[in-house]
Amino acid sequence: MDDARPDPATSPTAAADPERERLMAVLRRVADPEIGESIVDLGLVDSLVLGPAGVTLTLIPTSATCPMADVLIEDAETALRQACPPDWAVAVEMDWDATWTPQRMSTALRLRLGWA
Repeated sequence: MDDARPDPATSPTAAADPERERLMAVLRRVADPEIGESIVDLGLVDSLVLGPAGVTLTLIPTSATCPMADVLIEDAETALRQACPPDWAVAVEMDWDATWTPQRMSTALRLRLGWA
């Protein structure tokens, strides 16, 4: 069974929401501190939910003991706060129950890293 979830950047609702697309582009510039690759391309973004005055980002760790989880959360939150209106609430959380697999990575990154 394939554990890959839909890419939050290319879901049908993402295409209809320019603000969501803009924030996903911002998150593409956030690099995993250990691997040096985009958290979006690595498949660490599980969901990005926009509300009327805020955004909630849920990330998936690459392992159950991800030593850089706090840095990932802080970097993603900083990027979103800089990109969102100042009065927006920004929440970033790690879903420790979700399982990351290489299939979550973008095809281009899997090919580049030799995981294809």
